Amino acid sequence: MNNQTDHLYQDIIETIREPLLVLDQNLRVVTVSSSFYAFFKVKPEETIGKLIYDLGNKQWDIPRLRELLEDILPGKTTFDNYEVEHDFTSIGKRTMLLNARQIERGIGERRIILLAIEDITERRHLSNLLEESETRYRRIFETATDGILLLEKDSGHIVHANPAAVHMLGYSEAEYSGKMLDEIGVPINMDNFQAILHSLNDNGILNYDNVLIKSKSGNEIQADVYLVDRAKLAQCNIRNITEHKKLEAQLRQTQKMEAIGTLAGGIAHDFNNILNVIMGYAIMVKETLEVCNPARDDINEVLIAADRAADLTRRLLVFTRKDSFKMIPVDINAVVLGLRKMLARIIRENIEFSINLAEFPMTVMADTSQMEQVLINMAINARDAMQNSGRLTITTGVEEVKNDYSTELTVKKPGMYAFITIADTGCGMDAHTLKKIFEPFFTTKKAGEGTGLGLAISYGIIKQHSGYISVYSEPERGTEFKLYLPLSQEIASIETIEAVSPVQSGTETVLVAEDDPSLRKMTKLMLESYGYSVIMAVNGEDAITKFTENSEQISIVILDMIMPIKSGKEVGEAIRKMSPEMKILFASGYSMDLVKRRELMEADSDFIQKPFTPKSLLLKVREILDR
Repeated sequence: MNNQTDHLYQDIIETIREPLLVLDQNLRVVTVSSSFYAFFKVKPEETIGKLIYDLGNKQWDIPRLRELLEDILPGKTTFDNYEVEHDFTSIGKRTMLLNARQIERGIGERRIILLAIEDITERRHLSNLLEESETRYRRIFETATDGILLLEKDSGHIVHANPAAVHMLGYSEAEYSGKMLDEIGVPINMDNFQAILHSLNDNGILNYDNVLIKSKSGNEIQADVYLVDRAKLAQCNIRNITEHKKLEAQLRQTQKMEAIGTLAGGIAHDFNNILNVIMGYAIMVKETLEVCNPARDDINEVLIAADRAADLTRRLLVFTRKDSFKMIPVDINAVVLGLRKMLARIIRENIEFSINLAEFPMTVMADTSQMEQVLINMAINARDAMQNSGRLTITTGVEEVKNDYSTELTVKKPGMYAFITIADTGCGMDAHTLKKIFEPFFTTKKAGEGTGLGLAISYGIIKQHSGYISVYSEPERGTEFKLYLPLSQEIASIETIEAVSPVQSGTETVLVAEDDPSLRKMTKLMLESYGYSVIMAVNGEDAITKFTENSEQISIVILDMIMPIKSGKEVGEAIRKMSPEMKILFASGYSMDLVKRRELMEADSDFIQKPFTPKSLLLKVREILDR
């Protein structure tokens, strides 16, 4: 071959961008492109005439390259896309794609080998990253708790659905394929999908909050739906928020009940002061009347009404968790059996009444009278729901209660619970009514037929017993209340009744601190009528002043817990500093249990709850003085 041809070959080699080597039959370098020198950072004198494996201080002694040149190429004239990875000292780790050709330079001349080298390191790196990204996405797609649907961009049809979407809506992946979102119960208008894609392109994400989706089975699911753009496909995520919304509703209901309870508790406290005055004066007037005086019957009616009002405030305090219970081990079966006759009298004869008790005792820590109140309330409601005829069934048993958010119960302490079921076949309730049944003063009965407190008080009682109430009802299909109470390992107790002592008079001096003028006056009359001398104080500060001035003659101090300027507890502490042995009786419209919990008085102090009768106050004062 002449020099002109050699120059032509060299010119061609120089125009090739990728590094290129020309090897003779002995695998020695004949010539290389200038790009080879630049890329591999070598010099001509270190390259030309050298065995390829010796290049770069034997950096090119690569097993994969030997395999190509010595094993593969001799049997072929060409070989393309042969991948080699090697770590070069000069340029670091590289992935190369080799293309080899055996060609003749001229007739009768020995063949030469053209070896073109393409650096695909970055391409391979990007390919690996893409593969890893797709693997991660696939893993997320398969394991996500959100339902994920992939949509074709040109039509909006579903092409893929992840397992969560299959489980959530009940369609198989094959059933999803080819459908639009509105065809699988997602109420998003897909008529103009290109407009949706345009909005998606502008905003990056489209949110649809609180979407009501209907599953294949017809169940309704509350969900947040959002669309995102994923290059080739659009992605639709469906997040099931049904349980979250249920918990939110439970929290709102709890907060509402607590707010109503606070209000009701305040009303009950103030009302107790008023009742104390009414009951006290009525009793004192009655005692002045002759036995045959017809006015005594009128006074009795006043006292009966006052007692009913006092019972109403006690029930309000139960609902608001401001009344104390006498918690003892009781057998639920025994409580239900003890009420059998009373319940039979409460319901009408046209109502079939049956009791199905568990075959074993079920001991719980409970206040028997309060549990009886709950059962009576439930029975009255059931009776009123069955105007013509029906069936009332009370059942007891044991059940394991779990913290399962798929039910209406929010259980703080999962475990074994005794249950009482009160089921009727009455008119039932709709969903709207069910949401309000435990609210105080809510009633569906006619005016004058109910206070609307029965279920509210029952709710408060069961809560104070660390229990739960569930209710199921449908219009015209009856109602079932289920009361859960935690089982106890203690043995059921039997209550005893203590005898009441007669009232005795006294001559001691009593300091009374009460901010309510009417109650203050009545208490003074009560005590003076039985021989006591009384010093009155209008508030906490006045009480301290009066005690300081009369400490030598005062034998006992009666302190209202809630007073202006200084509370009963603050007054008590001040008096104790002046006279550590002074006898103090605290009084409040709240129960002693609440007073102790709020630390409104000193530990081990004497206490009387309003409204109190003259007899109960006089007995308590005499008891304390005689110690």
